[in-house]
Amino acid sequence: MLTISQFADRCGLSASALRFYERRGLLLPSARRENGYRAYSPGQVAEARFISSLRAAGISLSAIREFLRRDARTRESMLTAWRQDLSARLLSLQLADQYLRGIGASSGPRVHLEHWSEPSLLVWFPVSAPPGPLAFRGAVPSRKKELERRGIPVLTSGYVRTLDLEAGQLLGEVGFRIKPRRRLPSGCRGQEVPPSLFATLECAVCDEPAAHRVFRFLAELGFRPDGVHLERYLPGVSDRYLLLLGVQRLGNNATGSG
Repeated sequence: MLTISQFADRCGLSASALRFYERRGLLLPSARRENGYRAYSPGQVAEARFISSLRAAGISLSAIREFLRRDARTRESMLTAWRQDLSARLLSLQLADQYLRGIGASSGPRVHLEHWSEPSLLVWFPVSAPPGPLAFRGAVPSRKKELERRGIPVLTSGYVRTLDLEAGQLLGEVGFRIKPRRRLPSGCRGQEVPPSLFATLECAVCDEPAAHRVFRFLAELGFRPDGVHLERYLPGVSDRYLLLLGVQRLGNNATGSG
């Protein structure tokens, strides 16, 4: 058996870290000596190093505690989720780095980045309206209130899609971003959106080439459009909207990569 000092030296950890792990229920001493001092077995060295490695990888204490209590199948599922989360965070950091390298300090770009760091759910309601600028703007407040009456908090609202023109009427959808795993009202559909990064541009309703400017800017920074493309009506604004294009960094061998 090893004293806490001997065990800490074997693990490459501090004694205070081992006491902290004990208080959090992650790693308990194998025994207590007659004088009350902690005693650890050599077999616990690998476990202590594993816990420390998970912490270095950014895994929370509560998640590690849950992992250690689970069976092999559940552990594999948790590892898969952690890998996916880390991959998303790494991609976001790469995109942010590429963005900062491509902008100048004198005048900020009109194209910006918007990061949805958590999974989201877009709720879409069917709408129709006569053709015109921001045609579905009037449907946004009523549909938002409908969700709020049902106890569904809206994160952001006013997303729109124009789908067709039929009998002189525009057919489309208005959408709202909410947290996942919510029960939706009848007559609407849900669209799951993973953590995503968007290039955004505020556009005038008469600005037809707006999307082309975004695509050109993305190419200059080494991005390519990928994933969800959205338009969002801006609260209190009647002549502008926000264009959102999901983006991904181009590979090193792709044309236009940084």
